[in-house]
Amino acid sequence: MTFPQFAFKNITRNLRAYLAFYLSSSFAVMIFFMFAMFIFHPALETGYMNNIAKKGMVFAEWIIFVFSILFVLYSVSAFLKTRKKEFGILTIQGASPKQLRLLITLENVFIGVASIVTGIVGGTLLAKLFFTAGSYIVEMEPLQLYFPLKALGITIAVFLLLFVFISQFTLFIIHSEEVISLLKGSVKPKKEPKPSIPFSIIGILFLGAGFGLALFADINISSAVIITVCTVIGTYLFYSQLSVWMLKLLKRNKKFYRKGTNLLWISDLMYRVKDNARLFFIVSIVSAVAFTATGTLTTYKSMFTTKDLLYEMEFLSYVNNKDEKEQLAYIQSQFNQKEIDYEQSKIKMIETDQGSSNSPVLVVSYKDGVEILPELKSTKLEKGEGVYFGQTERGDHTILQDNTTDLQLSNQQISIKLQSIEQPILFLDDVLVVDENTFKLLKQSNELVTFYGFQFANSKENLDISQRIHDRIVGETYNPDARYFSKSIEYYQTVQLPSLSLFIGLFIAIIFFLAAGSFLYFRLFTDLYEERKKYKSLAKIGLSEKEMVKSASIQMANLFFLPFLLAIVETGFALQVLQREGGFSNVFQSGVITMLGFLGLQVLYFITIRFSYIKNLKEYVYLNKN
Repeated sequence: MTFPQFAFKNITRNLRAYLAFYLSSSFAVMIFFMFAMFIFHPALETGYMNNIAKKGMVFAEWIIFVFSILFVLYSVSAFLKTRKKEFGILTIQGASPKQLRLLITLENVFIGVASIVTGIVGGTLLAKLFFTAGSYIVEMEPLQLYFPLKALGITIAVFLLLFVFISQFTLFIIHSEEVISLLKGSVKPKKEPKPSIPFSIIGILFLGAGFGLALFADINISSAVIITVCTVIGTYLFYSQLSVWMLKLLKRNKKFYRKGTNLLWISDLMYRVKDNARLFFIVSIVSAVAFTATGTLTTYKSMFTTKDLLYEMEFLSYVNNKDEKEQLAYIQSQFNQKEIDYEQSKIKMIETDQGSSNSPVLVVSYKDGVEILPELKSTKLEKGEGVYFGQTERGDHTILQDNTTDLQLSNQQISIKLQSIEQPILFLDDVLVVDENTFKLLKQSNELVTFYGFQFANSKENLDISQRIHDRIVGETYNPDARYFSKSIEYYQTVQLPSLSLFIGLFIAIIFFLAAGSFLYFRLFTDLYEERKKYKSLAKIGLSEKEMVKSASIQMANLFFLPFLLAIVETGFALQVLQREGGFSNVFQSGVITMLGFLGLQVLYFITIRFSYIKNLKEYVYLNKN
């Protein structure tokens, strides 16, 4: 038997233990490959939004790559710990450190190559769906399939080197131990976990403070930081101290503790929770962030409010703007270069403030108002009357009451009687349409500003033009002589960017969830050897198969769903803050949908791993009579 054959047989003999590592690695490769296909897509070479999407995907690639390093490192280390006894026997039989290194390297290369092949095949099959979903969520032009030579080469090179280098690094764990230590394997007696009561109480106080502030405190930067710090510290102490203390209290309840299989799962769970406190802490915090962010971004997507505005593009030029003609010519040239049919409106207005709120308002004569809004023809304005188009509130500041009949203009001895308050028609400022006599009177003491409005089709698809015009008129700094607005830029900032973050974050969150389940899988199978011996001994004194399954299932359910439940609680308080302070009316609905999706994924993973774990226990304890 050659050494590669020996390494291959080692994998096939331990296939169950390697399965989660192989599948999770394949999934990480698949996601990395699909993101790489997105990054190197020829259609993303031009276009402002395409360039932003490409940068976002590059950032996601780095996140996935760093995560893959940590994941592979943890996985390989877990396998090496379970096989120390095997390495000790090989060392006694004459295996040199060089041969052990070759064995582990070959095993990791075999698994790595299999994961890379599976991941690339899966990514290729799902690429069209990935492109379609990405284009739909980010609202870009649909991407077509292509031959991803660069993505293929980078994916193979990155992950193959990763598997090789990680295996070499983890060999130091083995070389630093004596043969006698290797022969003992991972079986080391553990002391019973002893929680600190003061730290447990501190954990309760921190969690209570974080949740209480989230419910009742006024949210600003300092209070948000305090809430975050309290929640993070409280979560860590919950797993490392408080949960162990609660299990210890259960042990003191003799009636409950000695009932059925409670004695088994409570005792074992104390060790498992204590050993996995850091993992549970990370899972809870990242899950809560993922739930909150996904729910919030989903809500953002439904809050775009510029669809009822009259113009796709607005340009307001003040009297001191010496570059007005040049700026207007530049706007027109951009439309002409892309052969965009557009309609241009030019209106002289007066910009003033409301007396009560100092909010800016653009005053328009009835004659010009009818030109841009023909439905005003049915409204007859007498002297001193007007129609207001704008918001009645901004944030927590009331501009107008719904029943307001008079509007006092700042620095004016004029009070306008409002016939009605309508929805906004411009983005830059609210609009007040007044009769001709009132407009002439206001013009005597105010300088006129020039408003240009542009109407054209498919504004979302012309983000690059809008961005160039914005840079030309407004520039990187504030321009006091001109103001500019574009629906496509507003839509990009309020919908497309959050949607891109949602798209990227969703896949990263899914990877993390699968990895968290895999970590628990590795942990379960690391302890499987001792668990089988324990249940074998208990079976000899009367433990039934049903009782064994119940005890093991309760332990696994706690390990899988305890972090998830705490993440849901933390997400609920975070969403409460967003709904109260941010004005998100349906954020809870989006958050619940997000959490149900992740819960379904977690349940599916739990059922799969439980089936494999219980099957292994049954085969050893009850089917193997020797």
